[in-house]
Amino acid sequence: MNLSIRLYRPICVFVIACYLLSIFHTCVQASEVQFRVSVDKQQPAQPGQGRLIVFLINEESRALKNQSPIGGPFWNDSQPLFAIDADFKNTQSVVVDDRADYFPVPPSKLAPGSYRVQARFDSARLNSNWRREPGNLWSDVASFTVATIDPNAASKQPQVIELVLKNRTVVEAKKPVEGMEWFEVKSHLLSKFRGREVMLRAGVVLPTNYDSTRKYPVLYEVPGFGGDHSSAASSRRRPVEGARAELASSVFRIVLDPEGPNGHALFADSANNGPCGQALVNELLPALEAKYPLISNASARLLQGHSSGGWSTLWLALQYPETFGASWPSAPDPVDFRRFQKVDIYSQSNFYADDQGNDMPSLRRGDKVTMSIRQEARGEDILGPDNTSAQQWDSWFAVFGPRNTAGNPTALFDPVSGAMDRSVAEQYRKYDIGNLLRTDPKRYLPIFRNNIRLICGTEDSFYLNEAVQLLKAELTKLGVESNDVGYVKLVPGDHGSVMAHEAARAAPAEMLEHLKRSGHYSPTIAKP
Repeated sequence: MNLSIRLYRPICVFVIACYLLSIFHTCVQASEVQFRVSVDKQQPAQPGQGRLIVFLINEESRALKNQSPIGGPFWNDSQPLFAIDADFKNTQSVVVDDRADYFPVPPSKLAPGSYRVQARFDSARLNSNWRREPGNLWSDVASFTVATIDPNAASKQPQVIELVLKNRTVVEAKKPVEGMEWFEVKSHLLSKFRGREVMLRAGVVLPTNYDSTRKYPVLYEVPGFGGDHSSAASSRRRPVEGARAELASSVFRIVLDPEGPNGHALFADSANNGPCGQALVNELLPALEAKYPLISNASARLLQGHSSGGWSTLWLALQYPETFGASWPSAPDPVDFRRFQKVDIYSQSNFYADDQGNDMPSLRRGDKVTMSIRQEARGEDILGPDNTSAQQWDSWFAVFGPRNTAGNPTALFDPVSGAMDRSVAEQYRKYDIGNLLRTDPKRYLPIFRNNIRLICGTEDSFYLNEAVQLLKAELTKLGVESNDVGYVKLVPGDHGSVMAHEAARAAPAEMLEHLKRSGHYSPTIAKP
């Protein structure tokens, strides 16, 4: 074969490839998009500084067909997010474009298609739920289409989407509910730590057939992530029967508020949230016992919580055994940090990917992974950079980790690459319940044997069962007996459905039995 023929074939291939590539770019090139966000002139006051977030939903998403974009980030179908730090004090509108923080792509790289969009301006950092913060603004839903364009066209003017912040959050006073009361008291400990007034809040559910002349045991309930003491009102109206009804007539049920600027504080003393456990034990409980006829005895104080509330009630029982007598945690946040969901924070080098480069999952529905840690954590970083979103991962950073030079929680891992900070991971050990049990069994083993009744689903949606399995194995190794009152059980179920298992439904009867053994309950007292 001569030289001209040998050169001709690769040149033809190259030319054809370039032609096909140009056609491909013509088909997928999308029009550039910008968002101009303004404050409605009817707003009573011009907002100052805050975080401006633009939420999108691609209309092709079946899972989010009936959702509002402002409900994002979405666990079951990740959607585009854009955000900037904005100041509306001296301007009526700002532009969100490719200079914004984004996930997964900047506005100019949005895939062609139809979208719904909303903007939110978060000017207060008080709570994990922006709707519980006064003065935040948001827009109505708007729709737009990202069209395909010819990259060779002479004019490429960006498409500008106008969004007006016309709605404002208003936090109203709690309404009275029959059979329960709202309670709050100033925390001098937390007010001093945070440099502003901090109130400790609770929803107090009175016993059915309440008799003010006698004293009652109390069940303290800690809500899961995103919940607060407001749930006391709805649960008060829920009909119960059997052991639940008997328990409801025999105890005060007090729902605590775990919320703070960094989200769920887990009622643990921490470098970022302050002395939350001390405030509960030394300020809120004495104030409650001064107002209500509660038995001031550890064996008469019970704990119950699910998810982040589960970790909280386990932690409180372990750290304050002289204050709380027994705890019923379910599906708790990671209880052994060798499985922080699925990551071993002490040995793995990257939080986002395993050694083979596969993304680490964060949420599953059955056998299907619906969200990776990368997706969840990157979404949080858009909502609040430098670990200020008050969402799940940032709340864990706040509880378990140190404070950074900016006064915010220090990240356990890099928000973009996922690279682990091993020095930060080492500081997590003092909150690692499995590690505490291994290193100080003399202190913690008796509490597990007598006071802890923990359950978790074997198919937990957030893989929390893996840490519980390690904790259970450690207890077995230390010689926990089958006839001990306390237990750690792994039963069929995911993060929610585990509560329908008979092990979870047995909790009210177990609480009554505990109170009987402690001398704080008698059926003849409880009945009208």
